[in-house]
Amino acid sequence: MTQVEPSSRRSRRSDADARYGEQSRGNDQARSGRSGGAGYGGGYDNRAGNRAPREPWDSPDSRGERPPSRSESRSESRAGGPSPRRSQPAPEPFPDDEDGRRGSHATTYGQGFSWVVAWTIIGALIPGLGLIAAGWRRLGAAVLGVLGVIAAAIAVWALSGNIMKKGVSFAVDPQKLLMLAVAAVLIGVLWALVILLTNSQLRRYATLDTGQKAFSWVVVAALVIGVGVPTYTVGDYALVQRDLVKSLFNSDSDSDANDAKPNAEAADPWAGTKRINVLLIGSDAGATREGIRPDTMIVASIQPSTGNTVLFSIPRSLQRVPFKSGTPGEEAWPQGYYCPEAGVGNECLINAIWRWAEGDGAQYYPKTKFKNPGLRATEDAITGATGLEIDTYAMLNLEGFADFIDAIGGLTLNVSERLPIGGNSKNPVAKAWIEVGQNQKMDGYHSLWYARSRWSTDDYDRMRRQRCVIAAVTDQADPVTIAKSWTKIAKALKNNMATGIQQSQLQAYVELATRVQGGKVTSLSFTNAAVGGTTVNPDFDLMHSKVQKAIKKSENAGKKKSTATSTATPSAGASTGTDKGTGSGSGTTKDDTDKTTKAEDPDNAQDVTEVC
Repeated sequence: MTQVEPSSRRSRRSDADARYGEQSRGNDQARSGRSGGAGYGGGYDNRAGNRAPREPWDSPDSRGERPPSRSESRSESRAGGPSPRRSQPAPEPFPDDEDGRRGSHATTYGQGFSWVVAWTIIGALIPGLGLIAAGWRRLGAAVLGVLGVIAAAIAVWALSGNIMKKGVSFAVDPQKLLMLAVAAVLIGVLWALVILLTNSQLRRYATLDTGQKAFSWVVVAALVIGVGVPTYTVGDYALVQRDLVKSLFNSDSDSDANDAKPNAEAADPWAGTKRINVLLIGSDAGATREGIRPDTMIVASIQPSTGNTVLFSIPRSLQRVPFKSGTPGEEAWPQGYYCPEAGVGNECLINAIWRWAEGDGAQYYPKTKFKNPGLRATEDAITGATGLEIDTYAMLNLEGFADFIDAIGGLTLNVSERLPIGGNSKNPVAKAWIEVGQNQKMDGYHSLWYARSRWSTDDYDRMRRQRCVIAAVTDQADPVTIAKSWTKIAKALKNNMATGIQQSQLQAYVELATRVQGGKVTSLSFTNAAVGGTTVNPDFDLMHSKVQKAIKKSENAGKKKSTATSTATPSAGASTGTDKGTGSGSGTTKDDTDKTTKAEDPDNAQDVTEVC
C-alpha cells in the first residue's frame, strides 16, 4: 500500500493552512451532527457551548497532517496511489530573518522605490509619519506627540499676548537668545536623525537597484541639508544678536536724574513720558585721528505717544556755547565755551568740547566720576545751547557708515546740488562727482559722501543732507532686507556704534523706533539766520524759543508718514554756499537759474520732504 505523503511536504495554496482548520471543523461538525458526536469527534459541544478537544492532527505537533478522507481512499484504491491536489508553492521566508519571520516593527505594505522616497519626504516634512509607515509605530507616535506639544506651546505663546512685543523681548534677552541657539542646533540634529532612521527602516525590506539606492541617498542628503540650513541660520542669528546686545547695549554713559527713562515692565513703557531727546552723533574717529571729534550733532526730539519727531541740527562751528546749569562745564566756562586767544583753527567750537573734557578739562570731568567725560561734557553743552535735556545718545563712526548702508540695501536720495567725492577745502580737487538727480539709489560709499561732502558747499547744506540721510534710513529701512542681512548689519553696528541705551530698556526703545517710523518727521537747522546772524556770537535765547516753537508745532501735527525721497518739484532758493567744482559735466552753481537746492526756513521746522 502506498504511503500518504505528509501535507507539510506537499505543495498547496498559500491560504490552505488558514482555511484548512475551518473547513475540517465544518465537515466534522456536519458529521458529528449526523452521527450524534461520532466519527472523528471534532466540532463543538452544543450543550456546553464550548469547543471540543481537537484531534491529534489539529494539534501544533501534528505538523498539519490529517488522515485521508473517504473519497481520497477510494481514489487511492482505484488508482493505486494518492490523488494529487491543486496547489502553488508556499512563500519563501525573508532572507534576512533567520527564523523566516519579519521583525516586529516591520510592515508588509509598500516595499517599492516610490513608496520609500515618498514616505521619506513625508517623514521629513512631518517627523514621525515616516517612522509609522516603516513599522516603528511607537517611536513615530512619540515623535508626533512631541511635535504636537511644541506646536501647541508655540501657538499658546503667540496667541496669549502681543506677538511682536514678545518677539522683541526674546530678541533683546541674551539668556533667551542663547537658549534659542542651543535649541535650534538640538532640533536640527534630532530632525536629521529622524530622517536618516526613517529612510533606513523604509529601505529595510525594499529591493532597490543601484540607481534607486543612489537617488534615495540624494533625497536624504537634500532633506538633511534642507533641515540643517535653516536651523543653523536660526542658531547663528541668535548668537550674533546675543553678541550685539551684550557688547553694544552695555552703556558707558552717565545716568542723570533728569533723564527720561521708560518703564520696561509697563504695557506702554512710555506712558507718562512727554518727550525723549536722543543725541545723534556722527564721529570722525579713525586710525589716523586722535580721540573723538563729533562731525555731526543732531538732537532727535521725539513725542512717544505719536512718534512725531523734530530733528535739530547743531552746527559744529557753534561758539560761546553755555553749559547746562550746575554742571562742571559751567564751572569751567561760566561765560560759555569761548577762547578767541587760541587763534584761527583752534577756536573753542562746540565739536571740540569732547576732546577738551578728556584733556585739559579732565579736572572738571574726571574719569573717577564720569564713565565717558567727553560725552557727558558734550551733552551738557547741547542742553545749554538748545534747552533740551539729553536723555540718551547714539554715536556712529562714519568710517563704518558705508558698511551699515550697504547692509540695509542702500538708500534712495535726492541730489539737488552737484557734490564732490574726495578733496577738502585746502585741496579742492574731486576724485569723482555725485551728479544732480531725483530718487538716486546709492550704496554705502556714495551715501557717505552725500552726507560728508562739504568743500563745494557750506556747513549748513551739509547739515541738511545729513538730516536727509537720517530721514531716509528711518523711512526706507525694509524689515525683510534687515532680517536677511542682519549678520552684516550687526557686525557694522557692533564695530562702529555706541549708545547709552541699556539692555533692560532696549525693548522699549525698539517700540519707540516703530512709532517714529509711523510718525511725522520735521527738521530745523541752526544756520546763521536761525541763531541770530552768526555762529561766532549766537543768540541762545532765540535758539531756545525756536526749539520750543518747533516742538509745539510737531505735537499739534497729526500722524503722517514722511519720506526723504519726494519727487515733488524742488522749491527755488538761494544757496548758502558756492559750487567750487571744476569737474566736467553739467554741474550746478550758485547763480544757476534752474538751481534745485531747496530753501530752508530759518524760523520754522519743516517736513523733511520740503528740504530733501
